[in-house]
Formats: sequence, structure tokens, C-alpha cells
Amino acid sequence: MRARASLVTLLFGVAAVQAAPPGFESIFPAGGQVGGRVEAMVAGKGLEKDSPLAWSSDPKIVLLAGDKPKKYFLSIAKDALPGPCLVRFYADDGATPPRIIEVGKFEEFIEKEPNDVIADSKTSEAKMNVTINGVLEKAGDADTHAIRVQKGKRITLELHGYALGSPMDPALRLLNERGTEIAAGHDTTNLDPRIDYTPFADGKLFVQVFAFAHPPAADVALKGSANHIYRLTVTNEPKKTAQLSEAKTIAVPTTITGCITKAREEDVFSLTAKKGDDLQIAVRAQAIRSPLDATLRIEDADGKSLQQADDGDKENLDPSLRWKAPKDGEFKLVIADRFHQGSADHVYELSVKPFAPSLVGTLDTHAYRLEAGKSVEVKLNVKASGTFTGKIQARATQLPAGVTAEAVDVPAKGGDVKLMLKAVADATASQAPFTVEIVTSAPDAVLTVLASYAIPFTEPRGDLLIMSDTHPWLTVPAKKP
Repeated sequence: MRARASLVTLLFGVAAVQAAPPGFESIFPAGGQVGGRVEAMVAGKGLEKDSPLAWSSDPKIVLLAGDKPKKYFLSIAKDALPGPCLVRFYADDGATPPRIIEVGKFEEFIEKEPNDVIADSKTSEAKMNVTINGVLEKAGDADTHAIRVQKGKRITLELHGYALGSPMDPALRLLNERGTEIAAGHDTTNLDPRIDYTPFADGKLFVQVFAFAHPPAADVALKGSANHIYRLTVTNEPKKTAQLSEAKTIAVPTTITGCITKAREEDVFSLTAKKGDDLQIAVRAQAIRSPLDATLRIEDADGKSLQQADDGDKENLDPSLRWKAPKDGEFKLVIADRFHQGSADHVYELSVKPFAPSLVGTLDTHAYRLEAGKSVEVKLNVKASGTFTGKIQARATQLPAGVTAEAVDVPAKGGDVKLMLKAVADATASQAPFTVEIVTSAPDAVLTVLASYAIPFTEPRGDLLIMSDTHPWLTVPAKKP
């Protein structure tokens, strides 16, 4: 009996291993140029078997299996928009977590090794307005790239590594031909670095990329691995300047763009309100990759502070608040930088509108597995801002044939609810995303909101290029004899 039990345990253990979905650790390069076709290699457990299919959140970006394991071709349509998107792989038994890739508008290059020091890069062709794809392959690694600059023409060096989900805290150094550091960049709105620099002469400069551990480690040594992948964009194109509003008296609703142009500056806007006016006031700065760490303050006509906000909730560094006017009169909205900094880059967007109830739904995970004839729970947390007089419900939509889910009621003040997905006994095997909607039909607030899951990542310290997604994955595996 003991031998038979051991045999059963072994067989079930093997089946469990075989049923595990593939893993997805990285893709290199992590993107390409609009209209381009890129050969990419992926890393992850199980991806070497049977060339799993790939899904993209943008239908104009397609990943097709190549002629050997873990090799894929990334095809980007000519009318695709620059920016990030999500990709994931799926096989019979499940899907990988999604990872971020990025579509760029500039010509793309793959780093050429060796490139650890300036001497390695002095003979390489130096270009401008390019995106360089690289990987810090081992501990202590540093990559050096040559760039061609023009006197007086401002250059911008922007690296995406952490923002792509790479396990790194990267940094940049800009060096002259003698190897002297002339500029450096580390953290910005997240852990990724950026350098803005205006050259004093025509010639060749060198940008050096290296990284520390993320999550942080006890030592400060340079880190690297096959998954320390980055994209470095180098450009001297003039920045698009925001159309700044000159109005200092604002009406409701409104959205205007401003800038804290110098140190210790404050922008003050006048607002006329009536007692009981219920307003939602928000500032976007970090969200548009501005260096401004904005603060928001409301004062009465005499300069008395009535309400203020610094950071938003969770990882949101931009301030927002709900404010009710205590009386009829003139009020002031004051925007400043928390650290009293300012420059032409410290731009922001200010929005003022009547408060309206809102809903936010958060799913417990990115993917679910549902066997034929069984059921699976989808856990959902709903946060309600404001008061809803009607019924709030959560429902699953875009489900495959043979899978159903009854809508569930959500408490008026929000809370945790569970949707139950059920598959009929002869449900057809399926691999596809679905959606979870939160709906209300109250006459004063008709809403349909898609619930999202957080992009899986370890210890976020600032935003990734994509923080959440509304396309959870559902696997209905084929029935096994």
C-alpha cells in the first residue's frame, strides 16, 4: 500500500508540474520602432516548449514565433502609436503574467559588446535621435554608448529600465572624450534616470549606463543579469512646449496648463464659488513626467488656508482633493513645488470640475484557470467615492462559450465581492482575456467602469510605463482523459 501511495503521489506531482503555466521573465529588445520588424529573444521557464502563442494589448503589435525556441518576431504596424503596451504568452495550461514593451519613433539599435569603457566605444558610430537597446548582463556591468552632439543644441537622454519592469535601479553618466563626467542622472518620477544637457562644442560624448539592485540590497555594488534590460533614447529634438494658460481667473469646469518657471514660485488662480459648491480639484505633474512635485492649497480671499493636498493615494504623487465652498465668495487655488524648485520643464495640468461619484474596481490577480464542469472565484475590491442612490453590480463579460457568471451586488459604500465563473461539463478549451464591469443605473449616476489588476511587480517605487490593465486572462484547459 505504501508503494502504491508513493506511485500515486509521484504521478500527481508530475501532472502538477506539467500543468504549470509558462513563466515570462524578460524580452530583448523590449520594443521597436513604428513600422519595424524586430527579432526578439524571450526568457522564462516553459517558453522553450512548443513556442507558446503571444497576446498583445495593442492589435497593431504582434509577436510571432521564430524558427527556434524562445525566438520571436515583433511586428509593429506603420500606423501604431508610440508608447507602451503589454504582452503575455499562453499555452494549454495557462498564461504568463504580462510584461511591458515599448514602441518608439526613432531608429533603433542593439548595443554592441564589448562596451564597458570609453575605449570600447570610441570607434563606434555616434548618432543622435536614436533608441539604444541594451542589457546589463552581469554584476559590475556598465554599458558605454557614443553620441554625436552639436554646440548649443540641447540633448535629452532618457532611460527606461525600471519602468519596463526590469529588476534594476539604473543610473546615467555623461562623459566627455577624456572620460570626465559632465552630467549625471539617477531617480526621476520613478527609479529611471534622465539627463538634459546643452553641449559647449560639436563633437562626440559618451553616455554610460549602470544599475543598482531593486528591490534595494544591503550593498551598493553594481548589479546585472540577463533580465536587466533597458531602452535608452537619445534626442536633440526640441521639446514640445505646453500651451500655458495666461488666465488667472478660472471658471468651472476647466482644465488649464501652467508651469512653475523658477525656484519658490507659486501660481495663484482666482475662483468664484457659492456656498455648498462641491468641486473635484486635481493637479497632474508626475503623471505627465514633469519634475514638479506639486502641492495644492485653497485659500479664502484673506489668504487663510482652507484645505491643502500634497500626494494622492497609494503611489500617486500628484495632489487632488474634494472641496466644498464654505460660503459665497472669491477663493484662491495655489500651486507650488514641494521642494521650492522650478524650471521651464516644471509643467502641470490643473482641472476643476463639479464632484461626481466614481467607482474603482481592483481584481485580485491577472489570470484565472477554470476547468470544464467546475467553477472559480474572481475576487474584486470596489471603492466608491461619493454616494450612489441606485444599485451597484459587478459582472463578467466577454466570456467564452460554455462559461457563465451571475452578476453580484456591490455594497453602496464599496467593499469586497466575489464573482463565480462556472464552466459547463463540455466547455470548449479556450485562452482569451475577459472583462469585469462595475455598473450602476441610478438616474443621477449612470456608470460602467472596467475593473483592473495591478501589473505584477516587486516593491514599486514610482510608476511603471503601465501600472494596471483591464484584460484579465481566462484559461479553460482541454479536458484530459
